[in-house]
Amino acid sequence: MKQSIILLGTVAFIAILTGCGGEAVNTDVATLQTQKDSLKTAIDELTTELLEIEKQLAEMDEDFSRLQVTAVEAKPSSFNHYFTVQGNIETDRNAQVFPESQGVVKSIRVSEGQKVAKGATLMTLDTELIRKNIAEVETQYDLAKDIYERQERLWEQNIGSEVQYLEAKTNKERLENTLATLNKQLSMGSVKAPFAGVVDQLIPKIGEMASPAMPVARVVSLDQMYVTSDVSEYYIGKVNEGMEIDVILPGIDTLEAAISRVGKYIKPENRTFEVAADLEDNGNLRPNMFCALRINDAHYDSAMVVPSSMVQQDVEGKEFLYVLKQKGDRYTVNKKFIESAESYEGQTRIASGIEMGDLIVDKGARRVIDGQEVDLFEEKKSVAQK
Repeated sequence: MKQSIILLGTVAFIAILTGCGGEAVNTDVATLQTQKDSLKTAIDELTTELLEIEKQLAEMDEDFSRLQVTAVEAKPSSFNHYFTVQGNIETDRNAQVFPESQGVVKSIRVSEGQKVAKGATLMTLDTELIRKNIAEVETQYDLAKDIYERQERLWEQNIGSEVQYLEAKTNKERLENTLATLNKQLSMGSVKAPFAGVVDQLIPKIGEMASPAMPVARVVSLDQMYVTSDVSEYYIGKVNEGMEIDVILPGIDTLEAAISRVGKYIKPENRTFEVAADLEDNGNLRPNMFCALRINDAHYDSAMVVPSSMVQQDVEGKEFLYVLKQKGDRYTVNKKFIESAESYEGQTRIASGIEMGDLIVDKGARRVIDGQEVDLFEEKKSVAQK
């Protein structure tokens, strides 16, 4: 009797392989759909036959051993979902420094990596020609000033013409303006730091020509660092100012921060909006460094959560879990269709389909079928403990 039952199942299985599995692949949609339906029907028939065989074996053979599985008990637990986006670390105080005038580099007052104050002189240009011009104009100015003062005293005594007085005054004022311009040009010979920071780069060497068209240094301040990222418009309403985030520097560190700005504009080219968060320098931050932002977009204090590996799909794409129903000292496997929600780090939140206390098949879930009798191998655990 036992052999005939096993033989029956084997013959049916071979028949299916011969009828369906041995045919060449057909690209006709209707034909493929028919084959799919035939296979599903065959699978259902084999499943029913297998259950019947196991049932008969259990009745006829005292030594028959049922499949052993483990199970976890469904209990509510907290659940957090995060999404991650790429970010870029920036600072508004990252400046290339240009000289205001052209000239040969005469001296370099700082070294790369040196901290400098705002207005500190970084390098000086050769201003010898300007100094000579200033000396010449100062001589002319002294004479013009003396003539003007003389003409002014005479004019006050009604001696001399008004034209002479005005010419002397105009000449003095012209030379005053010339001196002011030359002194301004002289000050341009000193290249100064635009803000307090660190000299990250010095470009020319002493003796090389510097020009207002070419940068001569880079000064960087790490006191006001921030991170920016483009976030999909899907998360509008889920990302808000003040929300705490993790800034992950791969292989270096993870920083805690809070979103300080949420963009009000959707970029049409990629359907994203910009978010920014201020950072405190930990010694590892550098402008233009890539990082990752981990943002918590969903939190549940009490949710049905199972390991994602437990969730299965049937041939129609419907998700399900296997749960155990106890009757006496026996357990029967029942397929429960579910609706899953978010998944994160191997955990999935179940929106519906599972109730508190359900025993969900864990180890052995890929080997059981609906309606099968199994033995529970170990004491049940809760999903939260797992």
